[in-house]
Amino acid sequence: MDNIPVLLIGEIVDILIPAIIFMFLNKKIFFSDANPKKDLDKNGEPLKHQKLRRARRIMTLMLLSPIGLFIALLVIVLLLELILNSYFVGSGLEEFSIRALLNPSISSDGVFTIDPAANGTNEALLITLVLVFMIAMPLLAIFIHIYSRLVGCSHGMGVFIYMAVLYMFVASTMISFPLRRYSALISGAASTLSFIVMLLIFYLPAMKNIQIMRQDDNTKMLSHTNTLPIINFILLTMLLGLEFMLDINHYLDYTYYAMILAFSILLYSSTQLSYNVLFLHIEETARIKQLSREAIDAEEEIVLAFAEITEAKSGQTGQHVKRVSEYSRVIAKAMGLPPEKVEEIRMASMMHDIGKLLIPPEVLEKMGRLTDEEFEVMKTHVTIGESLLHNAPGEIMETARLIALQHHEWWNGKGYLGIRGKEIDIASRITAVADVYDALTSKRSYKTAWTSEQAFKIISEESGSHFDPDVVHAFTTHFGEIKRLQAKYQDSAEANYYL
Repeated sequence: MDNIPVLLIGEIVDILIPAIIFMFLNKKIFFSDANPKKDLDKNGEPLKHQKLRRARRIMTLMLLSPIGLFIALLVIVLLLELILNSYFVGSGLEEFSIRALLNPSISSDGVFTIDPAANGTNEALLITLVLVFMIAMPLLAIFIHIYSRLVGCSHGMGVFIYMAVLYMFVASTMISFPLRRYSALISGAASTLSFIVMLLIFYLPAMKNIQIMRQDDNTKMLSHTNTLPIINFILLTMLLGLEFMLDINHYLDYTYYAMILAFSILLYSSTQLSYNVLFLHIEETARIKQLSREAIDAEEEIVLAFAEITEAKSGQTGQHVKRVSEYSRVIAKAMGLPPEKVEEIRMASMMHDIGKLLIPPEVLEKMGRLTDEEFEVMKTHVTIGESLLHNAPGEIMETARLIALQHHEWWNGKGYLGIRGKEIDIASRITAVADVYDALTSKRSYKTAWTSEQAFKIISEESGSHFDPDVVHAFTTHFGEIKRLQAKYQDSAEANYYL
């Protein structure tokens, strides 16, 4: 009995180590210096009272850790047992009473245990374990939901991190469980050591991949990967309950323990394999994205060069291409298009006037307004542009082809080619608004520049006739950003015509 305080300290350390490691993982993954979102408010400004916020966050994370989940579950089970007993006794149904089925206690060698009372039955114990399992699943879902919001990640990413730690904690508990009858120190050491080893096997290859996952943590691959650990965790929890019942009834000999342990290792190995497959997928995806990014950058240089040649020949302002490109990006993003589509439209819109390369100079470079015959020639730049890009490979060039052909089409069908409504490609509808706005607010040989407010009014009034109403709505709701880009890419000669 003299060693009980020492053994209790060992038990406490055994309990705290998983929680501490859980805190360490969250600091490295979500709250490290590499995370630009740490301690920032919704406007991206540094939060006041950061020290107090960090202290609260640490306390909350401790409560949300697997140990916090275990303690919460224990409290709920004991309260449930107390409520059921009170109800049965108060109703005169003492024969249904659980009779304090689970008793938390400290054994003679200082080991904290939760044993069934002497007057409990296996049937009652099984019912209680089933109740525990039924309570644990929704409680776990609540913990993960709160945890994901606290660290600022998606639900899938929260499940990934939380389940990895929880799964290994339960597995390490199973490994050390039978050793508790012999020595609390040996049991605690075995549990802690196995937990750390499993975590290192998981974390070492995961370090760089998790940082990539945080940037794109809603992938379908992540959701599929989470499925197997969740299923295996349920099976592992059921095995832990079986191990507990066998131990209570003194059936947990080495044969049963070896069988349960082998099955547990199989579950752990399959889970780790799914993690490794995910990591390989992430690494391969990262390599592909890098190569794709390099190819796109090279393609963008070519696109920009052609666009600038076109603008130089047509006598338009040198920044016209960049402004139309950026306006199109803002509008496309505001309409909720996927990021890759937004980037595609940004680049493709640079080539909207490429057909002007083959327009006769006497028409293209004419000072003043065009005659009707000259205007008909000028209109052919859309079909010329489509022809130039017709055989160009790649999605960006295909979008550029459609934009070159359709960016002068009207929503009501009164454009160059008579295409109407959603028959016009979305990229073309977006570029049409961006191009017209820039044309209105730019100085030309035949006109002065309109103010931003005048151009805004014209585009708003022509919603549903000239322009797609959804595109106009995206334009008007993000007009402030449009004006900032207009100022950023303005031509020095036109500075007085902006804003």
